[in-house]
Amino acid sequence: MKSKKFWKRILIVLILVPTLIVGGLVQYIRSNQSEIIKGEIEKLNKEYKGLVQIEESEFTLWRNFPYISLKVNDVQIFESKEENAPVIIDVKDIYVGFNLSDILEGNYDVQSIIVEDGLFNIVIHEDGSLNLTNSLAIANLDTTATEAESSATNFHLERIQLNNLKIHSIDSINKTDTEMFVNSAKGGFSLSDSLIMGHIDTDFDYELTEIGGKPIVNKKHIEIHTDVEFNEQTGIVDIQPSGLMMENGDFELEGFVDMKKADLDLTFKGKKPNFDMFIAFAPADVISVLEKYKNAGDIYFEARVDGSFSNGNMPSINADFGVGKGFLENTAQDRKIDKMGFVGHFTNGVKRNASTMEFSLTDMTASLGKGEFKGSVVVN
Repeated sequence: MKSKKFWKRILIVLILVPTLIVGGLVQYIRSNQSEIIKGEIEKLNKEYKGLVQIEESEFTLWRNFPYISLKVNDVQIFESKEENAPVIIDVKDIYVGFNLSDILEGNYDVQSIIVEDGLFNIVIHEDGSLNLTNSLAIANLDTTATEAESSATNFHLERIQLNNLKIHSIDSINKTDTEMFVNSAKGGFSLSDSLIMGHIDTDFDYELTEIGGKPIVNKKHIEIHTDVEFNEQTGIVDIQPSGLMMENGDFELEGFVDMKKADLDLTFKGKKPNFDMFIAFAPADVISVLEKYKNAGDIYFEARVDGSFSNGNMPSINADFGVGKGFLENTAQDRKIDKMGFVGHFTNGVKRNASTMEFSLTDMTASLGKGEFKGSVVVN
């Protein structure tokens, strides 16, 4: 009996002591979360040229579980500390997650971030600089002191989540205006020296216009599942083989974008048993009509976009696509175009503009009722 009581007491102690320690730590964080956040914001503002401002913060245990989280309300990030500096980020809620074990060691290593409801304003200035990069530039050239002061705060994001965010991007060099609304995005990032590696799963609405309103790409719904690497020294974003869905069209995407030289090389590939890939490129009002038709066929699409996009330049665009054994059927009117096939090609040519553009459809075949059609079309 004494032996049982002894082991029972040991078991109670083994359970009770860690519980009291964790409970006490949680209570400490809850009581001091305002000072913790304030201290970290002061470090960021001292280290970088941009300015971070927040309203209230609060402790939350479950929103970012299993991480201990601090919810920061009404976060604004400015490009500089000058009066009337433009806002880059303005979001309602940010949840910052930490490991309990890290906090025990006095290390506020950010493991998880959830950003909800807000606006990102990204601007490429005429000198080629990016407003976000300007904001993150080191304010203190004494890197030894800076590293010593900021060593307690690192970013090895195992999880990042974005919900309901509008991203507005102005390219002052190429005179383009991009609108994106991110419905949801999930991923994770790790930083090693100057290399940022990440995985992203996201769906968003995308629209590209010239500054002033002339449309370049009509509004499209896009999903991306990708692994990327960004080298801060070279400015190259390396895109690993990725999944891209635009409207109902499925594509494979890979390549790179050189942000410093404004150069890119991207390839797109896709195969489908229906016309979804072609429908994806159609204007929104045409898509609604085409989707009423039952369709099938052996569909392929391959494209490469490469070259400079700086100073208003258009990169080289070459695309090959085609259909075999296809059909379109209007079941409401009992009409069907059968035995469809063609080989297509598009290029913007040597000058990479409308003057050297060429579009062709060759080996075209189709059957409508008792009639048959064969032909080719070349537009240049």
